[in-house]
Amino acid sequence: MAAKPKVERLLNQKSKIERELRMIQETCIHTKRTIKQVTLGEGCQTSTRWVCDNCAAVTGYPSEEELKKYLN
Repeated sequence: MAAKPKVERLLNQKSKIERELRMIQETCIHTKRTIKQVTLGEGCQTSTRWVCDNCAAVTGYPSEEELKKYLN
């Protein structure tokens, strides 16, 4: 029974943090990016993407040439 208030508090904190992170990422100009492996959703599936070094936002897909360079 005591878990419910704690769960609600944690979910509220999570929501607040996610909003704050979204605001930071939306205002970032993504001047420096790196190709990284990122986890998609809550699953274990990963994908190679461009990620902003400042705000950790996924900013796009690398080209075939960029991907080859990254893998070598």
